[in-house]
Amino acid sequence: MVNWKKQLAEIDDEYLIGLTNKGIVKRAYKDKETAVVKILKSEEEAALQVDGETVILCFPLGDSRCSCPSRSICKHIILGILFLKEQTVHSDMDAGKEESDQEGHSEENMGGNNAQHITSKENTESSDKQKKLWNEIRSFPEKDLFKVMGTRRLASFLNKAGKEVRPEIEESSVFTVRLPGENMTVKLLSPLEYSSCSCHKKELCTHKAEAILWCKLKDGIFSLKNLEEYQKKDSLFDSGQVKNAAAQMKDYLEELMITGLSRVSPDVTDSLERFAIISHNAGLADFERGFRGLGTLYQSYLKRQASFLTADLMKKLTKLYSGVINLLETENIVNLVKEAGEFHADYLAAGDLDLTGITIEHFEDVSGYEGETVYFLETNTDQWYTYTVARPVFYDNRRKWGRPQKAEAPWGLTCSLENLITLRIHLKDAKCDERRRLSSSKETRGEILGNCRPDPEEFPKWYYEDFGKLFSEQMTGQNKNLVFLQPAFCEKAVFSKTEQTLMMTLYDRKKREVILELPYSKEDARSIRYLEKIREEEPPCFIGKVYLKEGRIRLIPVDTWKPSV
Repeated sequence: MVNWKKQLAEIDDEYLIGLTNKGIVKRAYKDKETAVVKILKSEEEAALQVDGETVILCFPLGDSRCSCPSRSICKHIILGILFLKEQTVHSDMDAGKEESDQEGHSEENMGGNNAQHITSKENTESSDKQKKLWNEIRSFPEKDLFKVMGTRRLASFLNKAGKEVRPEIEESSVFTVRLPGENMTVKLLSPLEYSSCSCHKKELCTHKAEAILWCKLKDGIFSLKNLEEYQKKDSLFDSGQVKNAAAQMKDYLEELMITGLSRVSPDVTDSLERFAIISHNAGLADFERGFRGLGTLYQSYLKRQASFLTADLMKKLTKLYSGVINLLETENIVNLVKEAGEFHADYLAAGDLDLTGITIEHFEDVSGYEGETVYFLETNTDQWYTYTVARPVFYDNRRKWGRPQKAEAPWGLTCSLENLITLRIHLKDAKCDERRRLSSSKETRGEILGNCRPDPEEFPKWYYEDFGKLFSEQMTGQNKNLVFLQPAFCEKAVFSKTEQTLMMTLYDRKKREVILELPYSKEDARSIRYLEKIREEEPPCFIGKVYLKEGRIRLIPVDTWKPSV
C-alpha cells in the first residue's frame, strides 16, 4: 500500500472532476456512505468491488476500468478512488495516534501552530503538483500542437494573441483554461493525455492543444514569432499562386466596372465562373462563393428578371474588389487566412442531444447552391440546432434534382428529411460546428422518441408577444436564430410589384411594429398567396429570422404555426 499512499496523496477533488465531471464526483460523494466497497487486492493494480461492479484502479488513473457499461470514468471508479484514499488516510492516522497522544499536552501549548503546519504542508503539496504539470506543459512538443490545431485555428490564435486577448487560466492541481471567444473549457491534468475538454473528445483535440499553447505563451517558453515562422513554412496557401490569382481578379473586376451594365457581354457569366475555379484552386473559398454570387446577379440582369437590383450587384462587386485588394496587399498569414475563408467547418463532439423538429426551409444561394435546412430545438438546453443538405447547381441548368424534401434523413433514421419536423429524436455521439450545424457523421446514431407538434409557448426563450422584449433580447448582436413571433393583430399584406416583395406590418398589444418581408421567388409563390389571405384580427404565430433595417425590426418568415382545432 506504500505506493498507493504516495500516488493518492496527490489526488484532490479538482483532479477527479478533471478526469470525469463535477456531477459524477458529486454523485460519488453522495453515495459514499451507502456504497458497498470491498478491496480485493492492492498491488500495482488495485481491484475493488463497488456496488457489485468490479473496478480496476491503476496509474495514470485515467486508465482505470470498470465492469459497468460506461466507457468513461464512471461513478464506481471515483467511489473506488475515494474509498482507497480514505483507507490509506485512516491507516496513517492509526499509526500516528500514539505519538499524537503522547504529545497532546505539548500541542495544546503550541496553540494554532499545528494547524498552520498542516496548512503549510497542503500548500507545499499543491505547489508540487503545479510544478509537475508545468513541466509536462513546457516539454510538450509545439509541432504536435500546431499539427492538431491546423492552419486556420493557428491563424485565429495569432490574431487573438496579437490583440492581447487572453484566456482565463486557473492554476491548482488542475489547470482550468477558458478559451477566449468560444464557450469551451479545458482542464489540463497530469499526465496531459488525460486532460478533459467540454467538447468531450478523449484524444488531443484542437481546444486542448490551444489551451496548452496559451499556457506555454503565458510561461514565456513560446513566442508568437515561432508560430509566425512555422505558418510561413507550413501554410496551406501558395503565396505566389494567390498573388497571381488576385492580380487577374483585380484587372477583370476593374474592366467590369469600366464597361458598365448596359455594355456588358453575355459571356460575363462564363468569365466569372472561370474566376470561381481559379479561386477554388488557390484555396480562396470566400472568393469562389463571391464570383459565383456575382455571376448569378449578372445572369438575373441579362434575363431581365424583376427581382434584379442594381444596388445588389454594385454592393457585391465592390465587396469582392475590396477583398481582392486586401489579398494583393497583405503579407501576413493571419490576414490571408481570414480573407480566404474556409471550405468546410470543423465538426466537434456535442455529446447526446434530445431534439424537437420545428420547421424546414428551402434555400437557393446566389453562390450556386440550393437545398434545405431543418431546424431543431434541443430539449435540455433550449438551443437551436440545424441540419443542412446543400447541392451545387451552378453547372446544372435543368435542375434535375427533383423535390429535395424526399431525401432520406441522416443518422440511420428510417424517415424522410421532411418528416424530421414532426418528430422528437435522440442523437447519440452528435457532432456540430461552432454555429451548432449538425454533421451527418456515421458515428452519430439517431433514435425516434415519438411524434410531436410542439406549441411555441413550450420554448419561452424564443417566443415573443412583446416586441419591446424582442428588441432588447434579439437585436443586441448578429442574431441568426429563429424566433416565434405572435402578433396581437396585423395589417393586410401588400405585394410591391416594383420591389417584388410582399410586406405586412405586425403589431403587439402596445402597437409596436415588426415589418414582415418576403421577396418573391417561385419557391415562395405559394407562401405569398397564403400570407395575403391572413385576416388582420387573427394572425398566426410566425416562425422566422429577425434583423434591423433603417431602425425597424424586420422579419423574414420561414413558417407559421396555428393551434390544431
